[in-house]
Amino acid sequence: MSEFVADENVPRQILERLREAGYNVATLSEVARTGIRNDQLAELSIKLRRIVLTRDVDFIRLRQPSKRRIKVVYIRLSGDLDDIARRVLNSIKRCLSLLRDHDLVILDEEGVHPV
Repeated sequence: MSEFVADENVPRQILERLREAGYNVATLSEVARTGIRNDQLAELSIKLRRIVLTRDVDFIRLRQPSKRRIKVVYIRLSGDLDDIARRVLNSIKRCLSLLRDHDLVILDEEGVHPV
């Protein structure tokens, strides 16, 4: 599984950078509807077999049944959006590698960390 579904809070710069690099990234408006709850996004990601890209800390706190069945990249970076997009692209392979053994990874100022 290396296809993504992006939460509404993921800036378009990240989507564009990943797509330009050849990654398959769908937005909620492309695969469902905007405004869905986190648990609905989690279920959608399971159904579509896609990794969730999000900036929403609530994905760390999902209830256990959903949490064990989804894969999430939580982007906890701030600053210039073009810089964030570059950093996400530079780190996405490491994220994918860690997601083989973990359900959630955090991308922050210090790098990529499994949860």
